[in-house]
Amino acid sequence: MEHLIEPELLDRRVGVHLVGVGGNGAQMAGCLARLDIAMRALGHPHGLHVTAFDADLVSEANVGRQLYSAADIGRHKALVTVHRLNQFYGLDWDAQPWRYEEALERSLLRSSCDLLIGCVDSRAARATLHALAFDGPLGCRYWLDLGNTESTAQVVLGEPRHRARTATATRLPCVTELFPELLDETGPEDLQPSCSVRMSLASQGLFVNDLAVRFAVQLLYELFSTGRLHAHGVVVNLASKRSGPIDIGPETWRRFGYAAQGE
Repeated sequence: MEHLIEPELLDRRVGVHLVGVGGNGAQMAGCLARLDIAMRALGHPHGLHVTAFDADLVSEANVGRQLYSAADIGRHKALVTVHRLNQFYGLDWDAQPWRYEEALERSLLRSSCDLLIGCVDSRAARATLHALAFDGPLGCRYWLDLGNTESTAQVVLGEPRHRARTATATRLPCVTELFPELLDETGPEDLQPSCSVRMSLASQGLFVNDLAVRFAVQLLYELFSTGRLHAHGVVVNLASKRSGPIDIGPETWRRFGYAAQGE
């Protein structure tokens, strides 16, 4: 099976909400800037407009492991990241130094959300995105989630609406449908805040974020450059040096315990 992009997204500017600008999110922001340039070079009329959300400040533990320097310590991650990309690439992207749900409550959003990208590191934060994507006011067409542990990662692009676009189209399940344990608030958190680079590296490998982000942005590049996907996610084990696609189709989804609509 294959997934076809909605034609409307090839004719106008695509609104992206990037939630979390830490280990995955800061790198994702930079890759989105490159994707924006590539899309317009390939004929997309307007490319992407990204709004980044993160209430956290840069800490000493972020320097080196994330894309921040010592001069950034104490500054908002979202503001630092978006300001640099705007200056470097001549963009007009926005940054909100708030948690995503707080920005929604304060009506701070200036652009619609076609693509929600979650780069969060806690079950509670992912549960919030799930609730907003499925039952909230966003109306986003896609939810791309990046998650990782010390040496493993999963990337899933899903459609959080409860019905297919047409009678023949099958909705792509989201990360919380393929991995429902991510919504289990009684489970242990994979990532915990650390006060030093050494402690951070003890709980999360140095390059697992890099790998997750590259797979994630490759999905978007394929979607916007060819208009279609045959896989909508990837699972990665950096320790064993293995990765595998999440192919589109009920047979694959059943292995995750998910039944597609109509089954």
